[in-house]
Amino acid sequence: MLKFVWQFILHRILTAERELFVADIFNEVDEDVRKDKSLALWKTYGNYVIALAVLIVAGTAAYVGWQNYTQSQSRTQGAEFEAAAALVTSEKLGEGAAAFAGLAESGNAGYRPLAALREAEAMIAAGEGEKALLVYEQIAADSSVDAEFSSLANLLAGYYLLDAGTTEQVRERIAPLTEPGSLWSASANELLALSYIKDGDSAKAKEVLALVQNDAAAPEDVKARVTQLLAAIEGM
Repeated sequence: MLKFVWQFILHRILTAERELFVADIFNEVDEDVRKDKSLALWKTYGNYVIALAVLIVAGTAAYVGWQNYTQSQSRTQGAEFEAAAALVTSEKLGEGAAAFAGLAESGNAGYRPLAALREAEAMIAAGEGEKALLVYEQIAADSSVDAEFSSLANLLAGYYLLDAGTTEQVRERIAPLTEPGSLWSASANELLALSYIKDGDSAKAKEVLALVQNDAAAPEDVKARVTQLLAAIEGM
């Protein structure tokens, strides 16, 4: 039951935040497509996906805060988490990453993986992407971490690699997440399609996007983006 509530709350959080800027992003995508520049399409949409990764973490943070409140857990860790986040917001990225790392070591089952995810995010912002990838790998390989968090670590690593790595690395990282029934399958397949767009393989991208479009379990906001992206590719 708690897992269902988690998925519902997280989806509602992400949906509300995504809808604020989806329209503007696709206006830019359409403009790039009219110029017939596949790379420009990738750059525009890829930046959006990276921004979406941050929203996913923020949504997860809201969930953890809600979970801890409803279970009457100690609020000390919540305060530590907020303090670490404030450091990052203040551009004190190294200090913020260290604070999140400390909470990742000492926090409860909910805060440990979340703090580690935010530690990696701060590292990426500080230009230490390779270190961030190691943190993502540790989360993904930790059997004590809930599957939702370990899968999210691989998804966030894929977002980073889409911009800083190779498309093969992206596809290797998210391969298990693209399977039907995965919590993040729609987002993972959207990311998979973007990797093909970056490669200039619009046919393969359309094939993957069509699967998401026809997936009854895919969130409606993801389907809306997929539909518009398919239209953009058709116009190339």
